[in-house]
Amino acid sequence: MACFWFNQNKTRIEIPSTEEIANVTFYKIQVFVGEFNWTVNHRYSEFYQLHNQLVVDHGVSKDILPSKKVIRNKHLMFIENRRKGLEEYLQKILIFLKTNYAQVVCRFFTF
Repeated sequence: MACFWFNQNKTRIEIPSTEEIANVTFYKIQVFVGEFNWTVNHRYSEFYQLHNQLVVDHGVSKDILPSKKVIRNKHLMFIENRRKGLEEYLQKILIFLKTNYAQVVCRFFTF
């Protein structure tokens, strides 16, 4: 965590791609903190769990997470739009993290 605190202005989050494993879409999240970077993979349900916890515990707006879609969620255009939306969501959460220390976010990014 100290690495993040000392490099807040040199921290960014990207979701450059997705990967389907056993018919489940995983979003490949690249985390850059100063000179360090790593990749974590999360499926939408994990974003959803993170978001619900942030809403309940920290008052984060319910509206910033891209919506869940049950039907036709394997369509390439849907996955790409969701990827972009989730990347934007994570960037907002990173701003939140810079002003409000939230352990749940740190665990999600494996800080």
